[in-house]
Amino acid sequence: MDSESKGMRTGKRRRWIGSVVAALTLSALAAMALWMSQREAEATRIERVDPSVIARAPGSSLLANDAEPGDPAAELLRARRPGTIPRVSTFTRSYDPPPGRAVDVIAALRPRAEAGDADAAFYIFVKVEGCRYQLYHGRGNESQPPLGADDSLEAQLIARTPPECRGLTLEQYQGNVRWLEQAADSGLVMAQLSYASNAEAVVGNSSQMLSDPERVIAYRRKAMGYVRQAAAGGSLEALHKLSDAYHYGVLVRRDALRAYAYAYAEDLAAPSRYGKRRLDAYAAQLDPAQLAAATQQGRRTYDACCRQ
Repeated sequence: MDSESKGMRTGKRRRWIGSVVAALTLSALAAMALWMSQREAEATRIERVDPSVIARAPGSSLLANDAEPGDPAAELLRARRPGTIPRVSTFTRSYDPPPGRAVDVIAALRPRAEAGDADAAFYIFVKVEGCRYQLYHGRGNESQPPLGADDSLEAQLIARTPPECRGLTLEQYQGNVRWLEQAADSGLVMAQLSYASNAEAVVGNSSQMLSDPERVIAYRRKAMGYVRQAAAGGSLEALHKLSDAYHYGVLVRRDALRAYAYAYAEDLAAPSRYGKRRLDAYAAQLDPAQLAAATQQGRRTYDACCRQ
């Protein structure tokens, strides 16, 4: 196999890891986008109900940034973890969980995770999340009754668990997000981006999203905080995700200027033909004055995250 074919396979594998490990389905994205379009007024009321409380809340600066136009470079500097030395990076390692039965893998990894090992915590999440994804979206489930928010339905799903997932308890499924958050809080970039891409695992299915708008708001805020933190350390994937977030308006309100600025910073760090086409498409949504401002913000963002 030539190097180009190998490169294509590697690229496909990384894209698969980013999507399957995160396990966010298109239906969950669509549900969140629908929720935002239908409940924007309600979300704004909730976010602004008590400014004094919001000002004291953890991550309140991120919420304020989402509500008001700001400078992406300043956002990244505020989000940067103490002691972080920015370094441009892309994923160069596999995050496939260890093979074997889920209960055996978790039993081996849990002592390390409880001792603070971020990789072990993330691997536990990935292993259990893979089983959860099979339960809800695996082949053969199309004929099953629709799934709702009732925990008893999850218990019924466990009864038809695939062989490699047998033995997992309802508590392990319900508490799995704690491992993802532990890894993300420790600064593991893959965990941070997986959290931001995995609304279904964190918040629940579309019915649960629509029934608990405050939880969705909290998820969006935390997810954006993780992605900004990853970008502040030089992650190109995080820059890309921030640009997408502001372009599509799923995790945060749409902002064409900031979408361009983050995309511009990414393209400065790693120029590509795709990046140029993307910038051209985003520029078409801006007037000349906005484009000039977005370009300046993009340069400052590159300086903040990626200049070596």
